[in-house]
Amino acid sequence: LHDALPILFKILLTGDGAVGKTAIRNSYMGEGFSGSYMKTIGADFASHSVELAGNKVTFQIFDLAGQDAYRVARKSFYKGGQASFLIFDLQDANTLHNLKNWVEDSIKNSEGSIGTFVALGNKADLVDTRQVSNDMAIEFFQRLSAETGITFVFLETSALSGLNIELAFNLMGMRLLGKHNIKVDVDLPEGVSLITPSSAIATPATSESMTSVPNVDLSGITAKIDSVLEKISDLDGRVETLEKRFGKLAQIVRQLLADKN
Repeated sequence: LHDALPILFKILLTGDGAVGKTAIRNSYMGEGFSGSYMKTIGADFASHSVELAGNKVTFQIFDLAGQDAYRVARKSFYKGGQASFLIFDLQDANTLHNLKNWVEDSIKNSEGSIGTFVALGNKADLVDTRQVSNDMAIEFFQRLSAETGITFVFLETSALSGLNIELAFNLMGMRLLGKHNIKVDVDLPEGVSLITPSSAIATPATSESMTSVPNVDLSGITAKIDSVLEKISDLDGRVETLEKRFGKLAQIVRQLLADKN
């Protein structure tokens, strides 16, 4: 094992600003948690080596700035990447929905080399202000998987407490080893969801068509239809009476014309 060459994986931490990307990286590197927020400029880089399933793995971790102002600047950092952590804040549903854009950026800017994604719902320690439930997040990734054909691994993390931080990187490493034809047996622990296109739920368009039909009181509509039909029937009767009267009037006119001639 010690003579084996290390396997190098370039992974990116992606997601909106202030979701905790840098804090997650620092926690994984054993650098501790900082309560103050420092905006990442462009991208930051770190390297960390671990042993996974008998293999020496080195992660090159690129922490990308999440603000839109750095969108152009961070494009070049995707190149050569193999995987992305999709990180959102469990206190802000917008950061979850925006992950669709981060998936698109990862694939486009890496020219397709990034194909492995692990999603992290961060700040799980902030229970009282939480806005995104586990079920809501899973449903989002099911829809995204159905749209893109991508398989996602999803779990919740806390950079403050260290919850699932090491597990997240280990799962990422195991997935990447599997992509490199290195056989690894992975048993997903409780709280980790594997979301594949085959297990995905209906697409948003289909879902809307099924759920957007309101409950309607059909009895009221039926009564209105019956009333209209009655009026039409009454109108038919009146038309028939008028036709008979016009017929008699036509006969009288023809008789008058004949007598005049």
